[in-house]
Amino acid sequence: EKIERKVEKIEKERETIVQRPLPGLRELLPSVTAPSLGAIENRTGAIGLNTTEPQYVTYFSSIKRAIEREWDYPEPALRSRLQGKLVVEFTVLWNGELEKIRLLRSSGFSILDEEAVRAVQAAAPFHPIPSWIGKSRLPIEATFIYHDNRQKYGLRP
Repeated sequence: EKIERKVEKIEKERETIVQRPLPGLRELLPSVTAPSLGAIENRTGAIGLNTTEPQYVTYFSSIKRAIEREWDYPEPALRSRLQGKLVVEFTVLWNGELEKIRLLRSSGFSILDEEAVRAVQAAAPFHPIPSWIGKSRLPIEATFIYHDNRQKYGLRP
């Protein structure tokens, strides 16, 4: 009798397991995307300009192109062979307007820092934030690298 009860219990458990539907893709996605969202946010909550997070890639690429069109390696800095890496944070509003910009980490040379800040300001206004991003304000962090190889300089790849 005990064996029969155990067999019945096991068969009921088996039916429960078999009848339970597999989770759908939508149920699995939040657990997959949540860690990557955390990975792209930095200590200030800004999103890196070079994020690979799908919802941001297209919009951030347009912002990056606009900044690169304005950004220059100042001639006095080139002559003096000044090089450096700096980080700026800026906030874009829903309509593409630049709300604020601040230097988070200096290159050590004000001429380089000022040029990076100027380039972001000159590139604004940006395109309005796309509806699929679902935010009315976007804090963005960008790393600028000045390297005097007389051939190339650019935003962090």
